[in-house]
Amino acid sequence: MVKVNDREMKWQKGITVEDAIRFAEYPEYNYPILVVNLNGVHIKNDKFKKTPIKDGDILKIMQPLAGG
Repeated sequence: MVKVNDREMKWQKGITVEDAIRFAEYPEYNYPILVVNLNGVHIKNDKFKKTPIKDGDILKIMQPLAGG
């Protein structure tokens, strides 16, 4: 099992950060502005497709907000 934003996602061999973003229901057009941490380590946007997720990992996906 993998935790994605505190929701459980079934782990399967070969899943990536990009797969988890889809699971978390972030639309693809938002990828350039997502902040992603895998087990507390920041993952750069250009690494989403290639970064594997292991069983037991914890992923946090956040979208920065602007405001005043």
